[in-house]
Amino acid sequence: MSPLRMLVALIVAFALALPATATAATSGSFDDPIGDSTQYAPDLGATTISVGDDDTIVVDTRIVPQPEMSVTWYLDYSPSSGSDADGGADAKVVAAPSQGQTLWESDRWNAASGEFSAVARPAGAEYGGGATWTLGIGDLGIPRPATLRVWVVSELRGYSDMAGPGTVVLSGSLSVGGAAEEGQGCAMAIGRTNALQHKIRKAMRKQRRAARRRVARLRAKRMRALMATEQRCGAEVGSGSPRSAPPGCHLVTKPVLWQNGTGPYAPWALRSEAVVDCRQ
Repeated sequence: MSPLRMLVALIVAFALALPATATAATSGSFDDPIGDSTQYAPDLGATTISVGDDDTIVVDTRIVPQPEMSVTWYLDYSPSSGSDADGGADAKVVAAPSQGQTLWESDRWNAASGEFSAVARPAGAEYGGGATWTLGIGDLGIPRPATLRVWVVSELRGYSDMAGPGTVVLSGSLSVGGAAEEGQGCAMAIGRTNALQHKIRKAMRKQRRAARRRVARLRAKRMRALMATEQRCGAEVGSGSPRSAPPGCHLVTKPVLWQNGTGPYAPWALRSEAVVDCRQ
């Protein structure tokens, strides 16, 4: 398969995972008795789960973050699969300390390899009384309809506490509508931009005046193509996931354009990333 056709297939698949029609929002919560944890473990409080009509899941757990503490949210949506070692979890989100900051990641169970594989990065944040994260349910592989079981485990220096599980029933279905066509148009736009960048790199190896003029023309075309790609894909240019949002704003997970490699002409691709949304 050619690189362009592969890119088309990947982004069409990405588009199919995005909802084109609204489905009913749903929510649920579960608590954990205060003081039931093992000595020295960070005790968990209430956890709330909300899945919006845009198929974005928001999870909030009441807990006082501590240094060296890790928290793992386990999600089970397919009773016949998942990790036996982790209560049948099909996906998980982890907040782990590293060099004075908290690293956020999400993983899906890969039945073929028998282990978890990293997927999109959740938009995670800590605050005085808890920790919260946001991610698209498609990134976690959660289908509609599904009965979603969620439980939380906190760990600190070998001691742990568990809250849950709680259950959220997701009704409806992921209706794709025109998402496939939109995804294919986005893929073609990215392909044109990458093709122009390849031509620029090739022309830059030549030292003749004609080659320099050709590079200038190609750069102008590449700039217009990149602007068209941003408009066609409806995506921002990725600059790294923020860890928090300013007052009046919040973190959301969106598809963004990013360069897979180093240098100004590294190829562009599409991925999910946390961005700051300040719309009221």
